Amino acid sequence: MMKFVRNGVKFSIFERDGETYLCTGNPTGELKFDFAGEVADYAVVVGATSVVSGETDDLDELYEKWLHQTSFHREVLGVKY
Repeated sequence: MMKFVRNGVKFSIFERDGETYLCTGNPTGELKFDFAGEVADYAVVVGATSVVSGETDDLDELYEKWLHQTSFHREVLGVKY
């Protein structure tokens, strides 16, 4: 697991089964089954406060995805990661 800071936010990144995960918080790298949905099964990353993933090694692409996914929480609710 690699840790780094970008624009004042601490991130961790790790790969599991061909997926790359970009997380905030204190992730352990462990995936835990959450629930089975109609379209897909869902898992959480233990210790993470926000997570995006993709079948890519491009950190900039994952960061842009994270910015999009967390925009409401950051801009409207004022959540600091």
